[in-house]
Amino acid sequence: MKKYIVLFVSLLILFGCSDKQKLTQLEEKNAQLETEYKLLTEQTKLRDQFIEEYTRTINEVYDNLERIRKREGLLSKYSKDLEKQKTVSLREKMLSNIESIDAYLRSSKKQLKKLKDKMYSAQMQTASLEETINKLNETLEEKERYITELKNQVEQLNVRIARAEEELQQKEETIQTQTRRLNTAYYIIANEKELKEKGIIEEKGGIFGIRKAKKLAPGFSKSDFMVTDIASTNSIAINENIKRVKIISPHNPESYHLVKKDEKQTILEIIDPEEFWKIKYLVILTKS
Repeated sequence: MKKYIVLFVSLLILFGCSDKQKLTQLEEKNAQLETEYKLLTEQTKLRDQFIEEYTRTINEVYDNLERIRKREGLLSKYSKDLEKQKTVSLREKMLSNIESIDAYLRSSKKQLKKLKDKMYSAQMQTASLEETINKLNETLEEKERYITELKNQVEQLNVRIARAEEELQQKEETIQTQTRRLNTAYYIIANEKELKEKGIIEEKGGIFGIRKAKKLAPGFSKSDFMVTDIASTNSIAINENIKRVKIISPHNPESYHLVKKDEKQTILEIIDPEEFWKIKYLVILTKS
């Protein structure tokens, strides 16, 4: 009887151990399935995110390419206008558009690189997706080469424009100098003694010193004269009675009037400036 009892107890222990081992195996299998489910869920979520980001990124890159295309059209127009007008504003517009294209290119390349990295991490590497990204990268690289070439052209154009502007400035300075010289005249108001001492007038002709004519002497110094601007000089005040004033320089008498202002002042009024200032040195003699 004891033998049967021992055998029964042994069988119970054996079957108990077997069930416990199966339970442990089932728990391990369940844990493995849960892990695989979580991994699959994460992969599915990652792929969904990738597809969403892929669509958004590709659309943004195509939008950037469209913006670049429009700005390329503007650059072509500005380039033609710049050759004709050579204005600073057009150059600034060109440079601004080039900078914008550069920004679009950098942004698009950065987005595509990020997308490509995510494609690998999401295990979405397919020939069609990779081909699309590669083609877009090739398009962007082609645009970069175009922009680099355009930058060089703009730089060369800037050099030519700067040279032309420098030449123009030199011409303007020359014209201004010539204009100032043409519009500059000289006059002096002095008595006979002062004019002779300065070597401005001399006497010629006459018999035995009688009826000698006073004329401008050759080689006088213009440093003794007052400087005036022809364009703004319509009259000259002379602090002397009109009867004691005489114009020695050979100005056309019909181009001016001597007008008495009062007993101690006379006004030289220039009525024909173009004719009057054909003689650039005006010598006014005052009699002591």
